[in-house]
Amino acid sequence: MKQDFENDEWMKGVRETGFTTPAHYFDELSESINARISAEKLKSVIQNDGHIVPDHYFEKLQANILAKTVGETKPIAKPKVIRLWNSNLVKYASAACFLLITGVGLYFNQQQSPAQQTVSSDLATEQMLYDIDEQVIIDHISSTDITQPKSTVADTDLENYILTNYSQNELATSL
Repeated sequence: MKQDFENDEWMKGVRETGFTTPAHYFDELSESINARISAEKLKSVIQNDGHIVPDHYFEKLQANILAKTVGETKPIAKPKVIRLWNSNLVKYASAACFLLITGVGLYFNQQQSPAQQTVSSDLATEQMLYDIDEQVIIDHISSTDITQPKSTVADTDLENYILTNYSQNELATSL
């Protein structure tokens, strides 16, 4: 009973402090200590890091490189020069192609220009509509008469006009 009381006090201390050990910590503790001891023993046995450079390597390096590169060089032959603009015909032909491409580009640009002007005018109109104050629009709608005047033409007169001036095919395609 006394032992249970001591365990309960110990558990209260754990709950209050919040310190716990990882699962299986004490089971794996001896293995991790032995692994560290063996690693320290290996470090004491092997003194260098495994990379060895021959004696006077860096002093002789430049001389060795120069000996290998200078001994293998051959005299440089003079390169053959080929002119791009060998004759006047090539010069004039390239200038004509440039002018032709420029002219075609300008022609198509002029053809598309009215459509671009229409788009830009539509954008300007839309922007003006966004700039109008809402109260002005409301006042305009409320002041205008929305009712449309009645037509003085009778429905039978309209039917007679349509039947006399349009064929059956035209009426069928318009629907």
